[in-house]
Amino acid sequence: MTQQAKVRTLAGLALVLALIVFINFKGGGSAAPGTAPEETYRAIALENPALHLERIERLRKLEYHPTGRDIFTSELPKPPKPPTPQPTVVPGPPLPPPEPPLVVPFKFYGVTTDARTGKRRGLFTNGDEVFIVGEGESVQSRFRILTIGNTSAEVEEIGTSRRATLTMEAQSGGPQG
Repeated sequence: MTQQAKVRTLAGLALVLALIVFINFKGGGSAAPGTAPEETYRAIALENPALHLERIERLRKLEYHPTGRDIFTSELPKPPKPPTPQPTVVPGPPLPPPEPPLVVPFKFYGVTTDARTGKRRGLFTNGDEVFIVGEGESVQSRFRILTIGNTSAEVEEIGTSRRATLTMEAQSGGPQG
């Protein structure tokens, strides 16, 4: 930029500054509200300037009960769902009592495997009687052995098809060696 262009730019900026100063400080312009020197201070007119302690105490005891509306959004809350009618229960005949659990008179105390066939057999005892029974066979003509596991056996009563699971128990009172 040449020296003459710099002087012209400086003169233009000085002219703009002079215009701004003239507009802001001329006497007939409107001033900002509340800055005029002729305005005087006037206090708010109150009949009784004392504190109303009973009103403050009433407001202090007031509890907030939320309505479920988000106060930070302008959306209205969804209307509550209408209550669903409860079905009426028609009294009918009383239900029969539940069946008592199946009581098996013998205990499961061991498992053996046939070396030739690989078939598992369970060892059951009822006092002094010992039964060696495979899966699908019956015990005392009343119970059928369904499955034999390593620590439990599932037994079914033949007449009622009720089932019970026997867990393996340690044999007590056996031969001592």
